[in-house]
Amino acid sequence: MLILTGAALVLVAFYDFLRTTISLSGTGFLSRAIADGLWRLGSKSTLVLERTTGLSIRGLLGPVILLAVAGTWVLIHLCGYALILRGGLSLVQAETGEPATWVQTVAFAGSTLSTLGASTVQVTGGWWDILSMVAAMNGMILLTLAVSFLLNILQTTTNARTFASRFHAVKASVPDGDMSKQLEGLGSDLTSVVVMLTASPLPRFFVPSDPTMDFPNAIVELCDLTGNGTLAKTSEIVAAIRLLGRHLGTSPDEDEVAAARTWALRHTIPRTNRR
Repeated sequence: MLILTGAALVLVAFYDFLRTTISLSGTGFLSRAIADGLWRLGSKSTLVLERTTGLSIRGLLGPVILLAVAGTWVLIHLCGYALILRGGLSLVQAETGEPATWVQTVAFAGSTLSTLGASTVQVTGGWWDILSMVAAMNGMILLTLAVSFLLNILQTTTNARTFASRFHAVKASVPDGDMSKQLEGLGSDLTSVVVMLTASPLPRFFVPSDPTMDFPNAIVELCDLTGNGTLAKTSEIVAAIRLLGRHLGTSPDEDEVAAARTWALRHTIPRTNRR
């Protein structure tokens, strides 16, 4: 039973990890549940703290959520391999030959996953040797893909903030009548950011302290400009907005521009003053 339970935990965690990091089609169910739950809690806490103390934790939300997701992957893998190893006489103490304790088993699983290999216990041979090799390969994949995934998230976040900054700069410097032509020049940049977000939506949780770099806020304003006719519905920038609503919106029956606006509002924390 311990072996089956441990194997199930490893498979679930590894599937969620691969689904989130390399599927290019969003996040796994486990990662999504953790990220959305922490976002709801963190956004509400941010508003309360800003209103009561003036302290802002906006910049911490993204890193905390990302660390929580990654930590969950590692923790479930660790628990899974520990349970598998406890399912039989897999480990003995190197000096005495006595069966390993729970603490030693967890330590061995952790050192194997981290590819360090340092432990006071050793496997008893046979299939347990193969299991330790599989765990080491599993850990190497986790570490390698996690680093690449982190770099992609940072790149997407940077591109999104760059687009928001350019949008607000154009909006502030161009008269309303000439805004449409200028904003249409940002269409390719927005399309690039939206494609990155459909591959990995986690950058949506990184909230800048400067409102001019707030990507969801820029999307809300663009949707409003689309709704009032300022932006041509056939323009590339509106096509990018529709793409965002189609892939990241939660309601399939909702208009794509409206869905994009709903998505943006869900990831926007209002700016408040201390009372």
